[in-house]
Amino acid sequence: MSVLKWRFSGGSAAVLSAGGKKQGGSMHIAGTAGCVLHGPYLELPPGRCTARILLGPDSRGLVKMEISAAKGTKVLADRMVDLAAGPVMELSADIPEYLIDCEVRLFARGRIDADIVGVEIDVDRIMPTEKLHADRPVGFETRKSYAEKIRSGFFDTYMSGPNVMEIGYKGYEGATVPIVPQAIGVDVGYPGYEGATFPFEDGSFDAIYSSHCFEHIGDWLGVLRDWYRLLKVGGFLVIVVPHQLLFERKRHLPSPINPDHKRFYTPMSLLAEIEAAFEENSYRIRHLVENDAGFDYSIMPYQGTDGCYEIELVVEKIEKPFWHPDDGSVRAYPAGDFRTSLSKDNPWELTLDLTRKHECLVFGPYIGLGASDYVAEFHFEWDQGVVPDLVMDVAMFAERIAVVELRWEKRDLSSGKIEVPFTNPRNGEIFEFRIFSGANESPLKPKFKGLVLRYAGRG
Repeated sequence: MSVLKWRFSGGSAAVLSAGGKKQGGSMHIAGTAGCVLHGPYLELPPGRCTARILLGPDSRGLVKMEISAAKGTKVLADRMVDLAAGPVMELSADIPEYLIDCEVRLFARGRIDADIVGVEIDVDRIMPTEKLHADRPVGFETRKSYAEKIRSGFFDTYMSGPNVMEIGYKGYEGATVPIVPQAIGVDVGYPGYEGATFPFEDGSFDAIYSSHCFEHIGDWLGVLRDWYRLLKVGGFLVIVVPHQLLFERKRHLPSPINPDHKRFYTPMSLLAEIEAAFEENSYRIRHLVENDAGFDYSIMPYQGTDGCYEIELVVEKIEKPFWHPDDGSVRAYPAGDFRTSLSKDNPWELTLDLTRKHECLVFGPYIGLGASDYVAEFHFEWDQGVVPDLVMDVAMFAERIAVVELRWEKRDLSSGKIEVPFTNPRNGEIFEFRIFSGANESPLKPKFKGLVLRYAGRG
């Protein structure tokens, strides 16, 4: 079983209401009878579906909530809900097979007044058992080397995860199916697709596949970053584009074969866009091939093309390390460089024990610094939404000169990075960086990844 999670804001074009008013990403509904909310009209795979409607404060009224398919002609589940009961309405149903035009609907039972913040749909999928076969009716360009990719293990290596998405799978033919049996296919007009972002939760996919589609997209930077957002750590982005020197065989736009192409690609230009879109050390190139299988080099450019004429690129999303390349202004110290009474099983992280109150858990690494301003970045990995009771400080000869106490700080902790600015007044002073447990015992076990020391200029 594998869960796919769709996420739509109340202001999304895929969430519909005859009388609702959308503003600031949500939708306000006031009505007395009939269907007051419907959408987003998805094709859902077989499995257990759970739908949630997220409400703003002060919503009130009685409604019937439904999960339905085939534009409302097939009701899968329904229940009565009092909007005043809480901020989330939830309903579940079994999806017996692939169903189209699936939606969540609300019917007013008397006067209602509600703010729709979002609509969420989760499907705990039943995975298909179909095996890959060479005559699978995939897209035209993909079909040319499909059998070879099965034989070589390409699909087993990069696209065997349970959640796969193919972007632009219909192409110009329309009678095609997604690249592998467990893949879902999306294309232009997909519900909630706003031109650059797809309506899925972060880290939804083990692989994303796009063949002869990316060159048609105008906002390539925004699209690449959204694809990266959708990938799980360890997931693969597979991009196949026509090769300028094989397919276009022309120096400059427009394309002589497809005038909708926005860019020409060589391996260098494709990699340049990847480097521009993704943070360094957040990905690795796992496969780069100029696929000219069956290409006839004797055919002149004005006579067309034959065979394969494309670039295949596979990018793996990796867990970004806490450190940055040393450029003279930053320097990284991994967790293993610090002293501690905790167990040191891993040189790259220390698991903090917060059952020990008011204790110095981590200290070091005792370094000499020149006179200047600095920022000490403490890097952690912890559960989002929970603030650990921790104190981080900077000490010069054991004298505290800067401190951050998380229990008092109200800040966004989603990055896992805590910054402590400090100033060294004289050249050659020795510094240590410390982490203390707070006054409250806790079962939380945040992981300390290390410290990045950043030069901030002369104070």
